[in-house]
Amino acid sequence: MAVELAGGLALILGVYVRVAAAALVPVMLGTIVLVHGPAGFFFTNPNGGWEYPAFWTIALIVQALIGDGAFALAPTRWPREALASLTATVAKR
Repeated sequence: MAVELAGGLALILGVYVRVAAAALVPVMLGTIVLVHGPAGFFFTNPNGGWEYPAFWTIALIVQALIGDGAFALAPTRWPREALASLTATVAKR
C-alpha cells in the first residue's frame, strides 16, 4: 500500500515520473495475477475483473516511456528551467 501511495503521489506531482511508473508496473501485474485474475475479465464481476488493472498497467508503461510533462516538478529539470524562464522574463523588462 505504501508503494501505491508514494507512486501515485509521485505521478501526480511529476517527481521521478519514469521511475515511479516503472516501479508501479510490477505492483499492478501482481494485482492482476493474484487478486483480480481469478475473477475474470470484466471489472463488474464479483471481486472485480482484471481489465481495469490491465488498463492502468499499460498506462504506466506508456508513462514510463514518455516521461514527465511540461508542468512536472521534476527535480532534475525544474531548477534549471525555472531559472532560465525567470532570467528571460527579467531580461524582457
